[in-house]
Amino acid sequence: MNAVRVSAVLFARDQKKVAAFYATVFGADTIAGDAHHTSLSCAGFDLMVHQIPAHLLPAVNTGEPVQRREMAAIRLDYPVADLERARRDASRLGGSIDAQPPPWAAGDTGYFLGQDPEGNVFGLKVRR
Repeated sequence: MNAVRVSAVLFARDQKKVAAFYATVFGADTIAGDAHHTSLSCAGFDLMVHQIPAHLLPAVNTGEPVQRREMAAIRLDYPVADLERARRDASRLGGSIDAQPPPWAAGDTGYFLGQDPEGNVFGLKVRR
């Protein structure tokens, strides 16, 4: 019997840009992809970044910064080996990783929040 891996789908305005962000920042491998989706594998977890169809995209106010989506029903957390490299890559690719752990992290100095180029919040845990 083949085991089914845990996976998630992230819908994006620009799936290629968002997929490149996750592949680079978290060292995910690209498994498959086309104009509509990219499948990534990261530390035993599969993430599909799926293009939102053009007719479903809300209008965009150009020039305004992306708003962080902190009130989502789910947040994905990823392991990283090198926090500073992940921060540099995230910034270069249009996202960010916070400088300090969130106040509720109870002193865990290896856990941080960040956002991808479209404002989706993620967590990351530094592997020690």
